[in-house]
Amino acid sequence: MTSKERVLTAMWRGRPDRVPINMRGVRVWDEEWVATRDVSYRPIIHAVRKHCDVIPHAYVPGLGLPLFTEAMKEITEIRLIDAGDWQIHQTIIQTPKGDLSQDYWESKRGHLPLTKACLVKTPEDVEKVLSVPYVPPRLDLGEYRRLREKWPDNLVMCDCPQAASVVHELLGTEMFAYWWMEHRDLLFELREVFQERVLAAVDTMLEAGAGPVLATHGSEQIAPPMHSPETYREFVLPVFRELCRKVHEAGCLLHVHCHNKLSAVLEDIAEVGWDVLHPLEPPPMGDIDLADAKRRIGDRVCLEGNIQIGELYGSPTERVVELVTEAMEVGKPGGGFILCPSASPHTPRLSHLTGRNYLAMVKTGVRLGGY
Repeated sequence: MTSKERVLTAMWRGRPDRVPINMRGVRVWDEEWVATRDVSYRPIIHAVRKHCDVIPHAYVPGLGLPLFTEAMKEITEIRLIDAGDWQIHQTIIQTPKGDLSQDYWESKRGHLPLTKACLVKTPEDVEKVLSVPYVPPRLDLGEYRRLREKWPDNLVMCDCPQAASVVHELLGTEMFAYWWMEHRDLLFELREVFQERVLAAVDTMLEAGAGPVLATHGSEQIAPPMHSPETYREFVLPVFRELCRKVHEAGCLLHVHCHNKLSAVLEDIAEVGWDVLHPLEPPPMGDIDLADAKRRIGDRVCLEGNIQIGELYGSPTERVVELVTEAMEVGKPGGGFILCPSASPHTPRLSHLTGRNYLAMVKTGVRLGGY
């Protein structure tokens, strides 16, 4: 099997020639990413190229507009502010109802970025958001097509948005929680507006040839334990029911990346139509027992995971081998399983221990993966 055939067989819950191994975040298809990695990444990059199933992700310019309208480009100003070890990207959107502002902090030392001030801070800001005329974003699938041409034997996933995450990004996690108690009606109003815009964009992507797998996020910031399972069912899952239906009608699959403790909503996830769930975090970061998930939803959802990134960074190599062995014993039977870490490598350098653990995961996965 080619890597593409192997991964697609697993995602369709079939049994390929061996369990696919996806080292999430080791972006070997991204020449700039590879060129700017510390030397400590080189053995892992080599191992992934040689032994793993590289799944390139293509970002689609136009989908990152926070108001999901082309009209905001003409009324947006971005100011760069030097803040020592950080550079602040301050976005000002001059809407017909007044200005919106966001502060995005980017590290000069290779650390993860963060948003310190979101666009929507008050109920009046919702009026400002909705006052900007809706003009469908211009979507550029050039990068997606380029990756498909360069990696013909690999599955290239095309990123797509979903409305619950669009709303969350406008407010941030803390403000969303306050508004769920105090301004829930405004959250639903925003969700409905952006659901319509997102589905129109997905239609455009599918008509332009995106597929056979689209990839999105599961609004982990609204998932348990950040919010209750009931909140997740009420606000997030209805969005996916419509999105999955549209993707499935085009003969495609939806891959969903969602951290947090999802055990209470596994059946709900399967019922609305998620096709692949990553990362299936085990305790203590999550609450997913892989054997339990396989029993409950393995006939409806491809399971991708569930090696915790913290284990790769800090556990003895012997434990990593044990965890991979256990995951293979539970996830492999019958197919529908992809071995994968829970997250990307996220530090500028990798310790000797972390490097050994990544290589041990690859080696063990290859050794035990055959059917």
